[in-house]
Amino acid sequence: MTLTINKKDSIKKIREAIEKASSKRKKNKVDIDRYFGKVNFGMDGLEYQKKVRNEWE
Repeated sequence: MTLTINKKDSIKKIREAIEKASSKRKKNKVDIDRYFGKVNFGMDGLEYQKKVRNEWE
């Protein structure tokens, strides 16, 4: 979104435009907390890291 501000615009008008732009961003926010711990990778994270890091040896 592009917001063009002129010298003649009032502070009130500028603040309203900023609020409108920021409110749209908040509506599209995804709640990722509901997915926390739900994905099963089949392997422990620490085991996977050790396996990947040891590939170069």
